[in-house]
Amino acid sequence: MITHVPPHHQGRRTCRALTGVGAGLTAVALLLTVSCTDSTPGPAGRVVGAEREFECHTERTGTGMKKQTRQVCGWEYELTTRDKDGREHEFEVPSYVYRDCRHGSAYPSCINR
Repeated sequence: MITHVPPHHQGRRTCRALTGVGAGLTAVALLLTVSCTDSTPGPAGRVVGAEREFECHTERTGTGMKKQTRQVCGWEYELTTRDKDGREHEFEVPSYVYRDCRHGSAYPSCINR
């Protein structure tokens, strides 16, 4: 087993190690993105309503002496669908679903990913 690495090969080994770490971090970020997106679709039906509201709420962060509060604001999007039985269902959706699914379109087939 060789334990000594010649100086002209040390840079290559470092580069390979950093490439591996970068690929690993990218994979973790992708998994977190997929797991954090809203994967629970609303009930299938015809879109009969779409609403968006700009909402703000206060978040608390930190513990002990480092407690802080901050106001967080953003858009919330909702669709209302009517199923085959005539019942209406209102549910939150991500912005891209709100943009893709107009009044009268069939949900969830209106979603373009």
